[in-house]
Amino acid sequence: MTNKSNRVLLIYPTADAQDMTLVPLSLLYVAQPLLEEGFEVEIIDQRCERDFFETVRRSLTPEPICVGINCITGPQIEQVVRISEFVKKMTHAPIVLGGPHPTLFPEQTLESPLIDYVVLGKGEAPFLNLVTALKENGSPEGLPRIGYKENGKTVIQKGLVQEINIRTVPYHLVSRYGRPSTIPIFTSYGCPYDCAFCVEKVLHPVYRELPLDDVLGLIEGALRLRPEGISFLDDNFLLSRRRVTELLTRGHEKGLDFPWVCMGRADAVLRLSDENLAFLKQRGLVAIYFGIESGSPKILKLINKGIAPEIVLDLNLRMKKEGIVPNYSFMSGFPGETRQDFEETVRLMNRLREENPQAVIWKINRYTPYPGTKLFDVAVQSGFRPPTTFAGWSRVHFYSAEYGVPYTVRL
Repeated sequence: MTNKSNRVLLIYPTADAQDMTLVPLSLLYVAQPLLEEGFEVEIIDQRCERDFFETVRRSLTPEPICVGINCITGPQIEQVVRISEFVKKMTHAPIVLGGPHPTLFPEQTLESPLIDYVVLGKGEAPFLNLVTALKENGSPEGLPRIGYKENGKTVIQKGLVQEINIRTVPYHLVSRYGRPSTIPIFTSYGCPYDCAFCVEKVLHPVYRELPLDDVLGLIEGALRLRPEGISFLDDNFLLSRRRVTELLTRGHEKGLDFPWVCMGRADAVLRLSDENLAFLKQRGLVAIYFGIESGSPKILKLINKGIAPEIVLDLNLRMKKEGIVPNYSFMSGFPGETRQDFEETVRLMNRLREENPQAVIWKINRYTPYPGTKLFDVAVQSGFRPPTTFAGWSRVHFYSAEYGVPYTVRL
């Protein structure tokens, strides 16, 4: 049966009190192919709405083809449940979840009576296919990377789908929330490294770089909004010195000069020459975010991080010398971690701050075991009990106070 509506409603839920309000890039990316195919799309960002549920209520008339909701493991799930319950009371529109959590737990997610469909992995292509199917005949059968329910059973359809490279981001869909201070951009997906705790290998098994022409188009579109800067969200933006140099050089030639920050590995950045770092700073580099995780050599070996505390200390002095602000994040609660290991982490944090007063030390996050990672089974053997329901995962996350670090951190 053909759906008379041509509308799709997309919702980005808030997570917790520490939620950082950024552009809802995941929803903008799945919206663009829909717009290109003639669908009407509305995005509601709960983090920015004063009267969120009233806005949702108004947006459910006329009834959309479906309501797509972003879903990240942790506190955001609590809001996903609230939103889904509200939508179910107001409309018959099916609810589709996409994002990291339904990708990791498709069967368990679909066990919730609130959820009708899940999208696995990068959502641009599979979500477009699902919306098209719901519009035309209501059946998702045969669509790769889509999960649904049939006769009381969950059906998870894996397989390959032709990826869609996003070249234009429809920022106008969130323009009512004001001009963003920083705009996030991906230039690649996945990570070639093999940290035992990291879920990136599960979410994006294959490292894939986007064409530089597409990336330059994304930068150009972002700069039209006159942001304070751009944040490159790649796990290792500086992985290829040659690629980054070409991107920034071509951008400069097109008049695309801007302040920017990125994420990087301590050992990889330390290997860059003075000339390399000077060039990056000249082209707008302000800060680099490093996931150090631990100050304990034992824990760094356990998680296969591939670095040592001495490398981090050398990096810190190098960043001070070059005038680039390093941002360091840490974790605790790994299987087998002792108080001594934790105290080594705190000592490293304090020393980084003492030797480079400009260094930014983020709070210590709690290690979260994710299925598919090398450390998950070890965590289970050490006493971790994975939640057995979709809603239960709202309490398990490195930002959750309930799941926080048991020690006091001195900074």
